[in-house]
Amino acid sequence: MRPPLSLLVFTLVAAVACSGDSTGPGATYESIAGNYSGAMTGMSQGIALDGTFSLTVDQNRGTTSGTYGIAGTLYDGTTSLDVAGTGTLTGTVAAGNNPSVNITVRTPMCPNYQAHFSGTYDVPNRRLTMIGPIEFFNDSCTVVLSYPSTIVLTR
Repeated sequence: MRPPLSLLVFTLVAAVACSGDSTGPGATYESIAGNYSGAMTGMSQGIALDGTFSLTVDQNRGTTSGTYGIAGTLYDGTTSLDVAGTGTLTGTVAAGNNPSVNITVRTPMCPNYQAHFSGTYDVPNRRLTMIGPIEFFNDSCTVVLSYPSTIVLTR
């Protein structure tokens, strides 16, 4: 005996209604792409740091890439030393409003070096607050100064 056509149509409609909709709305990501800069200050081993940390962030949904730069002065009370560095960054942005942001920075001078920063993006104020280390290393890529930092970067 063949099932009635209406039962077959109902079964087909129910199966389609229960299947996942791959074309439906996905996660929404705030755009954090842009250029940022913020002051970095600190004290480590009696050496003061005063400078600027800058980021250029590109974004594709929840993935970030870009570059960073550091420019400043180290001062031990007697002698000052200008410092500068650049490198690349990669990271992630969480979906939603005021998302969490994680980035990893690398420098071409020390290919095995990486530092991790985490924080949040304040959407209304276009401000990125990141926590992580500002580190300086010697010619053999050994970290000799580390400044645990909270840096507020603005666009």
